[in-house]
Amino acid sequence: MSWFVSGKKIETYIQDCPEIKVNDRLKKIEITGHSRMSNPGEYYDHLAKSLESYYFTFKKTLIIDFRLEFINSTSTLLILQMLYSLQKLAEKEGIIVVNWYYEEDDEIIQETGEIFAASLKIPFHLKIIE
Repeated sequence: MSWFVSGKKIETYIQDCPEIKVNDRLKKIEITGHSRMSNPGEYYDHLAKSLESYYFTFKKTLIIDFRLEFINSTSTLLILQMLYSLQKLAEKEGIIVVNWYYEEDDEIIQETGEIFAASLKIPFHLKIIE
């Protein structure tokens, strides 16, 4: 997994986890690829802390684009917990928007996004990849 800031690689973390790209200008974080780690807790804990930091760096505005091709059940739970934590920040003051992209024929990723959208109170947009 590689972390990017404004398109520049800054760290290699572990395999089988999503790639993270940061676009400072757009106040956007893009999370792409696969999340199939057998023990993703440390990875998502680090990601949650990073997203919270970017939220404040971006003056309480954050757009998160998820473009996951595969996600295991443990990762699903950790992502939802991470989004709940971010939602709490936005409830006080600020904006967090989630865009959840999925292939038209990928029912699992689509249904996961639908569950997240129904569970969260932040703007959550389901988008088909064209």
